[in-house]
Amino acid sequence: MQKMQLTVAIFKDESDAGLWAAYLDGISALLRITAHNDLRATFQRMIGLGIEPGLVILSSRLYPRENPHVAALVRDYFPAAELLLVSSSEEPSPPLSPLHADNVRHLVVNPPNGGDVDKGYFDCVLSKLVAGRPLAIGDRLKEQTEVRVLELGASDEKETLLRAVDAAIAGEGEESDMFRQRVALLADELVENALYGAPRHSDGGTVFKKGEARAVLPGERLIFSFGFDGETLAMEMTDNWGTLDPDLVVEHLARNQEQLESSDSMGGRGLFLIWRFFDHFHIAIEPGKKTTVGGDLQLSRKLDPEAPRGFHIISSKNQK
Repeated sequence: MQKMQLTVAIFKDESDAGLWAAYLDGISALLRITAHNDLRATFQRMIGLGIEPGLVILSSRLYPRENPHVAALVRDYFPAAELLLVSSSEEPSPPLSPLHADNVRHLVVNPPNGGDVDKGYFDCVLSKLVAGRPLAIGDRLKEQTEVRVLELGASDEKETLLRAVDAAIAGEGEESDMFRQRVALLADELVENALYGAPRHSDGGTVFKKGEARAVLPGERLIFSFGFDGETLAMEMTDNWGTLDPDLVVEHLARNQEQLESSDSMGGRGLFLIWRFFDHFHIAIEPGKKTTVGGDLQLSRKLDPEAPRGFHIISSKNQK
């Protein structure tokens, strides 16, 4: 029997499904399921019909708080499927520890009362996940927007890089000034992580101490890319170490979110700050080869570090 590839969306009830209807309209190969059905029996029928989802969307009204076992159940029946959790910004941010345990590496948070900009982002995320491809810097910029690419040769070139990003942001006034400060903080964290977090010995220990002056090693490449289209600024930092582990990223975000330890002893604080300050955040990892950390910011969106945030973490092991 030829298998049918489609996207499955699982909601708590019809009201929950209605919240996401506008986001899911237009997806031709989509199966909507509500949890009042027997999910196990539904999955068995799907297998009997030759249905094999490549992407399963879970609502945060269902998972992880109300039904903490639904992700594991999906994994039992469809181990190759990518899982995407969707959550409303008007509800509490989902706890990340269950996502780490269940290998859920994608979270989308919709804006209050919907929004065209984030509908476009949602469409982009779905198309990339179905295709098994990572998000890229150009996905969030208007067509024909120039993307500048700067390669670092030493740590003391960071200030020159930050000035270049600052100069790309047009506009004056308090809104633009606050936006520049936010961009500068993120760019600084991205560069610092690549300079001092990415280089690792075979035993996992860091090669350089944070803050020490250093030159790029022979064969090492640190590439910073950015673009600003007047409304959205997108940035990415790529290193060719590939030492970041997808599971560890979600674990770091979860530990910092829950503040299980003091900030001084907790790992991944830099990644956590990047996640909290970007409007949209993504990481693409080719283990042992390359890591790209990036995201985008909207000029018109006010910073609220406590607001729910999404993320997308994909490894080349999962890419098609």
